Amino acid sequence: MSPFTKFYRLAMICTLALAAACTEDETAAPDGEPSEPPVFVSFSPVQAKAGDEITISGEYFGSDPSRVTVLINSTPVQIASVTDNAITVIVPEDCGSGEIRVGIRRSTGGGYGKLYETTFETLFTYTVESNVSTFAGQSGLTGQHYFGPYLTSCFYAPSQLVCDADDNFYLAEWARGIRLLKDGETSWLIPMYGGGTPDQNQGNIATDPWNYEFRAVAFSVDYSRLWILVRRDKSTGAYLGYALQSDGYKLWYPDSQDVQPDCEGMTVNPVDGSIIICRNSNGSTGIFRYNPDTHTLSEVSGYTPLGFECQSRPVFSKDGTRLYVIHKGRHCISAYDYDPQTGQLSGEIHEFAGRNSDTGDYADGTGRDARFNVPEYGCCDDEGNLYVADSWNHCVRKITPDGVVTTFAGIPYPSTDGNNPTAFANGRPEDAVFSKPNGICMDSRGNLYVAEEGFADIRRIVIGNE
Repeated sequence: MSPFTKFYRLAMICTLALAAACTEDETAAPDGEPSEPPVFVSFSPVQAKAGDEITISGEYFGSDPSRVTVLINSTPVQIASVTDNAITVIVPEDCGSGEIRVGIRRSTGGGYGKLYETTFETLFTYTVESNVSTFAGQSGLTGQHYFGPYLTSCFYAPSQLVCDADDNFYLAEWARGIRLLKDGETSWLIPMYGGGTPDQNQGNIATDPWNYEFRAVAFSVDYSRLWILVRRDKSTGAYLGYALQSDGYKLWYPDSQDVQPDCEGMTVNPVDGSIIICRNSNGSTGIFRYNPDTHTLSEVSGYTPLGFECQSRPVFSKDGTRLYVIHKGRHCISAYDYDPQTGQLSGEIHEFAGRNSDTGDYADGTGRDARFNVPEYGCCDDEGNLYVADSWNHCVRKITPDGVVTTFAGIPYPSTDGNNPTAFANGRPEDAVFSKPNGICMDSRGNLYVAEEGFADIRRIVIGNE
């Protein structure tokens, strides 16, 4: 049954009642509508954004908007006007690109309601203008922890943010745990301290409300596991565990068996599934590969430690051939070529973006001429661009594969930890105001989502055409 048949089922019942009085030999529609079947010719423009008008051209459309239905990519649209040779509609928000389908209902002389419909072969392209909006949480309401609908929930110090293949989101909240955002509601997934209920703490990851041992989460390639990294010694538990998709990712299972303290960041290669973990050890950073079969780490060759406490977070490009390492403690980003066949690193660029320094700053530029101030997590798009939450500059930065750094969203506000913006603002990316952005991820449509600690919310950045 087509969408139009379903949509008009009730209307057809009414039509049958109205048409019952008509005779079998009538050739003209009894209600003044054209007796000829509608002819659908084309629509224009073929590319438009929300709020724009689209005109569908043809003949014998009639003049009654209540008889017309138009769907763009299966989304019903508002009918602005109908004349005998033109139907004008308004493009709705978030309809996406796809087919345009048109249906016109008629009363016929035979006493039967008839639905004429067509699907244009030309596809419609939905365009979006870049903008920043609040996706979840009550922006500016900090120190609270409530579940429920996205925009009435309250987050407690949002941290890393990831999403699955169905665009469900998983938010880490300091020592509290991991929260699920799905179907418009937020709910507990894995409690780590439980906001005052330590008996609910899974994996003994947090020992008090401010004990922040959690470090990172990352999905396996097939999403069967959600890996969870913890910064701790073996004496207090495994540093790496997982939650299973078959359990709804609701239970923690320890996995690591060796002694590897000071783990800071983790990523999974989207091609070979390798689990890469960054460690701080004796003031320097190492890059390691985790073996789920032996439950141990081994150091990866091709990396030269910076010689400082870096708090490093690794990020793979989507094709799995490049590894970026965000050095939060040194305000710079390194880059490496990665071979999925050998699992080795090469082509090291220590200061791929930003300058290795013990103090942060702000500047756009190329390579080491750019400046960051406590860069946190990052994610990549299909073209290999890296997006980084530049926390203490209170903005989102974009780094091309050639190391060109620009400010992608947010008004730069170079500051220290205690000097954060207080005036919240959505809108165009260049006009938006962020406060200590932390986690960042990209959905299947290319939109960015930013978890920010300062305003205790998640912001969505629509960044271009689907």
